[in-house]
Amino acid sequence: MFWFVLLLILLGLGFYFYQRMVALEQEIRADQAREKEQQQTDQRSEEPAPFKEASAPRTPESAAPVEPAAGVVENPILRLICSQPGVVQSAVYAELPQLNKKQAQQMIRELVDAGKIKRERLGRSFKLYLV
Repeated sequence: MFWFVLLLILLGLGFYFYQRMVALEQEIRADQAREKEQQQTDQRSEEPAPFKEASAPRTPESAAPVEPAAGVVENPILRLICSQPGVVQSAVYAELPQLNKKQAQQMIRELVDAGKIKRERLGRSFKLYLV
């Protein structure tokens, strides 16, 4: 009889903690959905700035500061890369406190996809150069 009662108590506690974990998971998913929706509304409210191509292709060997083009001035990441060619991506996060890490990563990914910058592997990070 004692073992049966102990088994019932353990089953009850297991079910209780399972319900708590499910509720916690739902709460986390709701927070993530709200955050994603917030980011999407922030992105929609910002108007994309037209980018101008740099006059000559840049290579790591000729990495010297260049004069920013008109579109570069409006993008803080491009402005930083323009002033510090070969800047490490992890340093970009520290240099631009107005952007959180996810926003900076997304902007860098978009710039790479658009062909505005190129990334060169450096350990666990990347060096960033204008194209």
